[in-house]
Amino acid sequence: MRPSVILLLFALSLSAGGCCSVARFFCGADRTPWVSVDYATPELAVKTLLEALRRDEPEIVYLSLSDDYRNRLGLDAAVVSLAWTKLREQNPGLHVAGYAEVPAATHHDADHATIELSIEGRALTVDVVRQLKREVRFRRPNGTPAEPGQRLTTLVGIAEVAADDTDEVSTVRLVPWTFRHDGLDSVPLAAIEFVGIEQQWKIDRLRLAAAP
Repeated sequence: MRPSVILLLFALSLSAGGCCSVARFFCGADRTPWVSVDYATPELAVKTLLEALRRDEPEIVYLSLSDDYRNRLGLDAAVVSLAWTKLREQNPGLHVAGYAEVPAATHHDADHATIELSIEGRALTVDVVRQLKREVRFRRPNGTPAEPGQRLTTLVGIAEVAADDTDEVSTVRLVPWTFRHDGLDSVPLAAIEFVGIEQQWKIDRLRLAAAP
C-alpha cells in the first residue's frame, strides 16, 4: 500500500475527539455485531468502509474499494490481509475512524458522487462511483452458493424501460444472457435465488486536505 494511503488512513483514525475516542483507542477493535454491510448508496458505502476500519476487517475494506481504486493501489485479494497487518502495526487505533459522521453525498451524475467528511478540522473528500453488474445467484445441490456474473460499464443494450399504455406504469426488459454453472449439467429454476442487474457504490478515491 502506498505511504500516502497509509498516512491518510492514519488520519482517519483520529476522526473522533474527546474522552470517548481515547477509551476506544485503548479498547482495540470493536467486536460488537455489525450494523450492516451495504453499498446501495454513496452514504452507505462510506459508512461501510468506516465501520470496517473501526472493526479491523480488512476483507470488508477491500470490498469497499472500486475495481479501479484497487488497481491504482496495487491491491488484490491475496495481499490485502498482509497490507492490513502492516498498517495496523504502524498505526495502532485505526479502528476509531468508524465513528466519523457521514453527511449527504453530492451527486455529479448517475455514476459519480462525492462525500465531504470533517476529520479533526481537516476536510476528507471521498469520491464514490457506481458499479454495475448483472448476476445470477443459485444454490448448488450441496448447498453452496454460486454467483456467476459480469461487470457492466453501461446498461445500454442490456436493459430498457418502456412506458406502458397505462398511466404511471412501465415495463423493464432485460436481454437474455448466458451464465456458467461448472460441474453441473443444469440449474433448476427452484435453485435460483436472484437474477438481474445490481448497482453498488464503491470508494474510488480518498483525498485529505493539507493541515492548516
